[in-house]
Amino acid sequence: MRDVFRIFFDTGWRLQITILAALLVSGVVEIIGIATLWPIIGLIGGETHSKSHVIDEYIQWGLAQAGLPLTIEVLLLVVIGAATLSFVFGTAGSVFVGRSVANFGINVRLQLIDALVHAKWSYFVAQPVARYTAAINSDADRAAVAFKSAGLCLAGLVQTAVLMTMALFVSWPFFLGAICVSVVLWMGVGRYMRMAKKAGRGKSKHNLALLHSVTDALTNVKALKAMNRHGFIGHTFAVHVDRLRRATQAETYSTSAVRAVQEPLFTVLILGGLYIGHSVLGMDLRVMLGSTLLLKRVADAIGSVRSNYQRVILERPSYWQLQQLLREVRGNREHLATGTLPTLPATIELDHVGFTYPGKRVMRDAELTMPAGELTTVIGPSGAGKTTIADLVVGLHIASEGTIRIGGMPIGDMDMAAWRRQLGYIPQDSILFNDTIHNNVTLGDPSISPGQVEAALKSADAWSFVSKLPGEMAFTIGVRGSLLSGGQRQRLAIARALIGDPKLLILDEATSALDHKTAREISRAARALTGSRSILAITHQALWVDAADRVYEIRDGKVTIAPVVEA
Repeated sequence: MRDVFRIFFDTGWRLQITILAALLVSGVVEIIGIATLWPIIGLIGGETHSKSHVIDEYIQWGLAQAGLPLTIEVLLLVVIGAATLSFVFGTAGSVFVGRSVANFGINVRLQLIDALVHAKWSYFVAQPVARYTAAINSDADRAAVAFKSAGLCLAGLVQTAVLMTMALFVSWPFFLGAICVSVVLWMGVGRYMRMAKKAGRGKSKHNLALLHSVTDALTNVKALKAMNRHGFIGHTFAVHVDRLRRATQAETYSTSAVRAVQEPLFTVLILGGLYIGHSVLGMDLRVMLGSTLLLKRVADAIGSVRSNYQRVILERPSYWQLQQLLREVRGNREHLATGTLPTLPATIELDHVGFTYPGKRVMRDAELTMPAGELTTVIGPSGAGKTTIADLVVGLHIASEGTIRIGGMPIGDMDMAAWRRQLGYIPQDSILFNDTIHNNVTLGDPSISPGQVEAALKSADAWSFVSKLPGEMAFTIGVRGSLLSGGQRQRLAIARALIGDPKLLILDEATSALDHKTAREISRAARALTGSRSILAITHQALWVDAADRVYEIRDGKVTIAPVVEA
């Protein structure tokens, strides 16, 4: 039950207290309606004032204070009024709960997205994308359900407490009986609550594993199908789906079993209570009828607590998993340095720079100079640290030792956000969206005009094929740009990088997947862009050596300058 309080009040307390207050008032008003039935039964049965119960006395006192007579008509109006007020306050509480749940689901997604956007690059290196996809989709929905169920569970506890208070006024034996009913009903479903707890953990675990395998498999589905190995995908999916199915079956069984057990238990307890009340305690018919109605409401309230608590148990793994991820991502927030910018394009220098990944030294005592307005190429074998140089220049990684200077200014003293806005970056696998060419180049920035897009496409030598497509810039390129050739995709990526008129253009193995002719055309197009901007080409292809003004080689963590062969 501790998790119920922790989840409901985890995001604040003011609105939550308002919700519980509205539901408490609803429960109190409902009790007034139930209590009014006592004198109604007495009047119908013709009982005398001498047989009045303490509840009768409270009702009579209340009517006297209001100047109303004790008649069946007045009492019925009180019951109707109490039911109406109970409905109003109960509805208000439900509206508050609904709004809180909706706001929670939206806010937690926005908070996680914001945290991810501002997280440092090194945090993402070893993180599976499926973890974030699951958190933003299924985990956020399940966390919202846990929050809602926690609120309704607490509301049920409030109503149960109010009903128990009335039971104490009815008679102390009945109060003890109500406690016994509560304990028996709760303990009677304990086994199924434990089953729900296990099912909730399994559902979260296997759902994440399934999403992870789907993401990985579909990313590589083309290669798998080409080798007729796509049957492996189905087998992997089947394993995770089967585990998820068993967890879901356990969840459904536990939920159904609790409902099935509670009804006969309540029936037995009611019949036993009627027998004991009449044969042992000598209660009159009026008290027994009223007590039975009250006992039924106690059982309903306990049932509400039970069902919502069970839902909390089922969904709490997703709630805490999401909160843990949110804290983790926020803890890896990137804190960008502020300062000034040198005049760009500017010469970039690595002065005795070293860099170490956890457990792996990548670079040591590196010295490298990229003259302003020129094309500098860095070559070396795979895994030698070529991309690390680009990441250090961009500021995605921080050097373990040494200094990086931009125009003579240490990179740590620069306005990092402003510096990155002066960069154009083209990776080996450009991420293209199933959207128009225009939106792929602008990335949805409404401040960029169609004329600017066309100019960027021309600078990237892409307008020649774009102008021939149906709709030109309005052409939708398909999933990951599948309706374009490899060279066309890379030219589109270059246009995207050029749209902001960057002063440093970084090409990280940007042509390694292209044929020699297309790669050479792109290298020549890049060469034509120098002068007003610097270009850094990370590659192992000789054609970029031919196009470069300066060439460096990195091998075994050491950087050396290589001779430039005139094309």
